[in-house]
Amino acid sequence: MCSASTPAPWRPVASGRLAAGRALVLCVVVGAAAPLVMGFWSVEAVVWAAAKAPLAAVYPYMKRVTHWPHVWLGITINWTLPLVYGLLTGGLGLGGGILYGALICWSVGTDVIYACQDREADVRAGVRSAAVLLGRRSRVLVGGVYAGCVVLLAWFGVVAGLGPLYWPGLCVVAGQLGWQVWRADPADVGACGRAFGTNPLCGLLILLAVLAGRIGTLG
Repeated sequence: MCSASTPAPWRPVASGRLAAGRALVLCVVVGAAAPLVMGFWSVEAVVWAAAKAPLAAVYPYMKRVTHWPHVWLGITINWTLPLVYGLLTGGLGLGGGILYGALICWSVGTDVIYACQDREADVRAGVRSAAVLLGRRSRVLVGGVYAGCVVLLAWFGVVAGLGPLYWPGLCVVAGQLGWQVWRADPADVGACGRAFGTNPLCGLLILLAVLAGRIGTLG
């Protein structure tokens, strides 16, 4: 069980699994490689990607000014979705905007679950989050934004013209998100940690559902 005094394993530096020096080297290497990748992009794509920098720079301070830093995180962490969608399809369009909104909802829910683990520490530090504001009612918020995510993913499937294989996959995604809501008791730090830790699986399920739906249109 995770606790406020035991950093979660997905915090590699805080938990000691990754030395700070090695983390810095990794950041430098990745940062140096980024311009090489962007060399294949259009000017518009480079400008869009660069616009994420100020959003990311401001995010760490949002917990000091609002109980809703999760929304800012959702906008920022998914900023590359419109970029990639536009590169693949030639433009963002309605479908890209809907998918962006779905991923923002998903990110808000996952971050609120994460914040439930840090609630006591955040109260002591005097910083804000939806978990601090809502307490046990945080689960209602998570359920609401996850429901919004599923509705938007369904709308995306219609707008993008995805095939029939998409819908069973979306049902699996909805089931996984529902399991997170059921499991993530805001009063149980360990349960929230386990629910949060399944989100890579959820992301894979969303990807597989979209790919299956796309394959279904090629037949």
